[in-house]
Amino acid sequence: MRLPVLISVCLSLATTWVIAKNTEFSQSCNLPPLRLAAADLDTILIGTQSLIAEANGPFGEQDSGRETVKLGVGGREIEIPHLSTASSVAFPKELFRFCYTYYRPNKPISSVTLDFSDYSRRVSVTGDAADQVEALSKLVEKNLLHYSTAIGGATFRHVAGVCLSLTFLTSLIVSAYWWNTRTYSALGMLVCSGLGLLLLLLVPWHTYLAGFALYQSYSPFFLIRHAAPIFFLSLVATLLGIPLSYVLPRWRKGHHFQ
Repeated sequence: MRLPVLISVCLSLATTWVIAKNTEFSQSCNLPPLRLAAADLDTILIGTQSLIAEANGPFGEQDSGRETVKLGVGGREIEIPHLSTASSVAFPKELFRFCYTYYRPNKPISSVTLDFSDYSRRVSVTGDAADQVEALSKLVEKNLLHYSTAIGGATFRHVAGVCLSLTFLTSLIVSAYWWNTRTYSALGMLVCSGLGLLLLLLVPWHTYLAGFALYQSYSPFFLIRHAAPIFFLSLVATLLGIPLSYVLPRWRKGHHFQ
């Protein structure tokens, strides 16, 4: 009886050891919209690579690891089979897709992915050492959050675009009707609705409110560098101008009669 029990205990311990040995820890996070220069991203990538090398050690001849960088240029995806800093790559003045992947199995940090696009911004770290995986993930997230913006991304643009389009169209139709029938003096509403629709349709919001944008360098010109918030505030101003242009004339008229 003792022999079967002893064998069972040994098998159980061996199974537990194998499972523990093969256990990997993973941590990932989703980030808000990001806008940063290539030099800023280089600093984060180099810092990330330094921490990985410190945890895993240098690549050996028998290692099967790989490191790649993918760039989205003009609707196409270019893959570079090694770590290449963003500022060293010749690309147009801005990119909206970037992906860095590190893979080296059975290491304290076995996998790192920084995947940024208009639709999502994700950082994922996997490895055998839970503390190092968590530390690297949090550090990369903290560094990238310095370049985050409050609004942007495909989902935000689609939802906001539909809501604003319906608002401006409704206001335009109502104010045009009032203007033709002389029911109210709706010139202010008509102008604000028209300007709002023009801003909504003509401004390249996919560029100014991208979920991810990587620049070769920041423009030295104030208006170009801050074009996104300027156009966005202009759109908000036209939106607020619709109810104000309706309320203020009636408020003044009421005070005039008093």
